[in-house]
Amino acid sequence: MKTVGVFVKPTENLSEPLEHLVSVLRRAGCQVLLEERAAQALGNPDGGFPRPELGRRSDVAVVLGGDGTLLGVARQIADSHCPLIGVNAGRLGFITDVVLDDMDRVLPAMLAGECSADQRHLLEGVVFRNGREIFRNVAVNDIGFSHGRAGGMVDFIIYVDGKQMSAQSADGVVCSTATGSNACALAAGGPILHPSMDAVVLVPVAPHTLSNRPIVLPSSKRIEIELVNARDATAYFDMQEFCDVEPGDMLRIQRSERVMEILHPLSYDYYDLLRRKLKWNYSPTSVKHHEQISG
Repeated sequence: MKTVGVFVKPTENLSEPLEHLVSVLRRAGCQVLLEERAAQALGNPDGGFPRPELGRRSDVAVVLGGDGTLLGVARQIADSHCPLIGVNAGRLGFITDVVLDDMDRVLPAMLAGECSADQRHLLEGVVFRNGREIFRNVAVNDIGFSHGRAGGMVDFIIYVDGKQMSAQSADGVVCSTATGSNACALAAGGPILHPSMDAVVLVPVAPHTLSNRPIVLPSSKRIEIELVNARDATAYFDMQEFCDVEPGDMLRIQRSERVMEILHPLSYDYYDLLRRKLKWNYSPTSVKHHEQISG
């Protein structure tokens, strides 16, 4: 019998789809354990587990929420090596690809082994001040610097494996995994990296000099970003964990040894996902031409 840990989006009342999800899992013959928020939503406030502990107790983690919920869960249970299934109760759903209406059909099949596995490395970031570590965390999507509430540009120097690559003034800079390349990095003008690519992309956010462009680097590279000047600045991790930084602080980013394993339905198609979520709709002429060639 599989032990399935159920995690839920913390900011919304999802009690109805949560009850349905638990029912589907139990009918599939699974032992169901709940995180604390999920247990509270079902009226059992003492029956849940903290996220890290639930990850260690579970064979599979099912996350009911949006992409942001799955990012948070993945970070918090990264040490447990527990694969994740995302059930989309959010907006976009790039990595939570099981639709609520399909739970009854899709989840039992996936838990029976009818699924594909997708392993993705996390990033690890460390903030140093005067040579001393002051903050450390991991990220699924991205790590970067951004100006704080005071606004204005931040000045920073980027080093790759100890060699200076650039000195820039911008609203910020983001270092993204392939998983996160369709999030903040894409909004800042970066490219989309296929999830199988072992690479990161460095993207300046609204750079003062337009010749400062995104660059794709092997994920094995050690990236260091030194904050030179800013009225107010923050280092962020998946835009969910934050550390206030000062001029002179150094943010070191490397590929983490931790791996996130996502399980997809057998019908999962990455290019179809791009077409649907990013509205990459082809013209009727091209469809007709393709059908003529295929016929």
